[in-house]
Amino acid sequence: MENKPLDIKFQMRISALSTLKFAIYDIENFGLIKNKAIEYESQFNIKILEESNEIAIETTVKLKNLELDDYLAEIKVLMKFTFLPFDTIVQKSNGGYQIPDAIVLNLFNIISGTLRGILFEKLRGSVLQNEIFPLIDVKNLLSSAQYSIN
Repeated sequence: MENKPLDIKFQMRISALSTLKFAIYDIENFGLIKNKAIEYESQFNIKILEESNEIAIETTVKLKNLELDDYLAEIKVLMKFTFLPFDTIVQKSNGGYQIPDAIVLNLFNIISGTLRGILFEKLRGSVLQNEIFPLIDVKNLLSSAQYSIN
């Protein structure tokens, strides 16, 4: 990934948002444990959809209790973003694609905020409804290369 100033003029919009999977697993023992600390595991997969001028990002978040060493909930969301002109944002490179870091950072920030809202709504009425969702350091996430572009 490259880090250079951008002087790009383009238009962007969210073109789709779908919850592909949501599950709350058997958590009846959650109230009995002392350490309710929850680990959030995130996975991002970026897909380039040239024919529709879109970048699709599929994100999976799993909530795991460390004491039980078991998953409590899981959500998978697909968000698509349309860019015009597309080729100013997405460049073909060595059989793959390059997207400027600033664009990826912004898209991940949008997705992170959206996922927080979806989780808040979906967990309402469960024992996890008062869970405080951690802030995600998207810059750190990007620097550790925990995403892929297909």
